[in-house]
Amino acid sequence: MSEQGVQSPAAEITRAKHAPREHVPRLVTSRNVRGEGVLDWVADLVNRLIGSMWLFVGITIGIVVWLFAGNIVGFDKTPWPLLLTLLNLPQLSIMISLQVSANRAQKASDARAMADHATLVALHELAKQQVAILDGQNRVLDILRRAVAAGETEGHG
Repeated sequence: MSEQGVQSPAAEITRAKHAPREHVPRLVTSRNVRGEGVLDWVADLVNRLIGSMWLFVGITIGIVVWLFAGNIVGFDKTPWPLLLTLLNLPQLSIMISLQVSANRAQKASDARAMADHATLVALHELAKQQVAILDGQNRVLDILRRAVAAGETEGHG
């Protein structure tokens, strides 16, 4: 088991297959697959910042203010070249942070898929057990039907 008390995915699936009645479905959220290192913490922080609507609104307002204030105040008479240069500078790091975000989302998705798969394996094994029980019941019923039919023919004879 890992530090969070969760088995490895392969062990969880094997246990679900061999003891389906003991399987307890797990809810896996992005919080459950967060990393523990400093870089993971920074990645989560950047992910929340870059992916926020507040950053979008702030940058949009900043661009509009720059375009109008640059001419009025006079710090940038032709705002487009300098503004575009400043806006393009962080693009490489933003692209990298988006890939980090996608990788972390994929890790969370994989963890969810493995937890769901273990639950499906347990359900499948339980269904197979139910079918086996029903087959056994059908055999018993068939034996009883034959016994009743044999008793009826002996009683008439």
